[in-house]
Amino acid sequence: MREAGVIGVDFETVGDVRTMTQQEIEHAIAASGRTGVENLRSRLMRFVNDVHIGDLVITPNGTEHDLWVSMVTGPYEYLTEPPVPGYHHTHTVDWLGWLDRSDSWLQHKLKYLDVSGAVIELRDTEWWLDQVGSRDLPTDRPPRRFSPPPKAAPRARKAAAPPAPVKPKEPARALCAGQCGFQWSVAVLVGGLCPDCRGD
Repeated sequence: MREAGVIGVDFETVGDVRTMTQQEIEHAIAASGRTGVENLRSRLMRFVNDVHIGDLVITPNGTEHDLWVSMVTGPYEYLTEPPVPGYHHTHTVDWLGWLDRSDSWLQHKLKYLDVSGAVIELRDTEWWLDQVGSRDLPTDRPPRRFSPPPKAAPRARKAAAPPAPVKPKEPARALCAGQCGFQWSVAVLVGGLCPDCRGD
C-alpha cells in the first residue's frame, strides 16, 4: 500500500459501488462467503463516503507493533487492476511515516484505534494533527520489533487427584428405636423414634 501510495479495503467480489444499489453490494459481499453482510456493506460505504481529501489516516498494524500515518489526497476510486491484489477500493494518500505503538503519549488513544471496522473516525483530530506535525516520523519501515515467541516446553501434568469419597446414601426406611419395632420412612423418624413412640 505504501509503495502504491494508496489506502484500500478488501472487498474483492464487490464492483464499483457508485454504480450499485445497496442490495447489489450486499449480494456481492455474500458471494464471497463472508458473514455479517449488512455490517460489511456499512464498513465499505464508510470507506467510500466518509474518507475525504485532507483526512489524516492512522492505520494500526498490530503484527509489527506500529501505526502507519497517511494523508488522503484523492477521492474514492474503484480499480479494476489494483496495485495490491484484492484491494480494488482505494483512496490515494501521501504516506507521512510511522508511529511506535509503545510510545507513552499514544497509550490513551490505542483503545479506540484497536476496535474492528474499516473506518473509525479519529477523536481529537486537531490533537492528532499537532502530534504528527510536531514529530519527525520515520518514513522507512521500522525493523521488525517482535518475533514470534518460542514454543513453550510442554508442562508436566499433575497426577489426577483421587476421587472424593462418596457419602453412602441413607436408607429409605429404618427401624424405629422405640417399642413399636416397625420400620418407618427415615423422613418421619426424629431421634430414631416414630410418631407413635414419640406420642405425636
